[in-house]
Amino acid sequence: MANALRLTANGGCEYIDNNTPRTGKKYYCFIVQADTVVGTLTGGFAGDTTVNYLTSIGLGSKTLKQGAIIYAPGDAVFTNLTLTSGTIIAYAE
Repeated sequence: MANALRLTANGGCEYIDNNTPRTGKKYYCFIVQADTVVGTLTGGFAGDTTVNYLTSIGLGSKTLKQGAIIYAPGDAVFTNLTLTSGTIIAYAE
């Protein structure tokens, strides 16, 4: 069911352009609107939300360029997202 929710962005989208931590939503992807550095990106599958995606998918200390699309792997979600700089649109289940 999660994949069907992703197709429709059932949880809506959020324009993020500051370093306020985003928690409490289940983001499945985000699209970079301006060059962006992500400070925190954790999540996981079901009840386990302790995966550090900055290291596991190699985004730590990288500047993501405008237009990049970052997906959580499989049915995983991002549950803690904080930007250091830049702008994204994040999509939630």
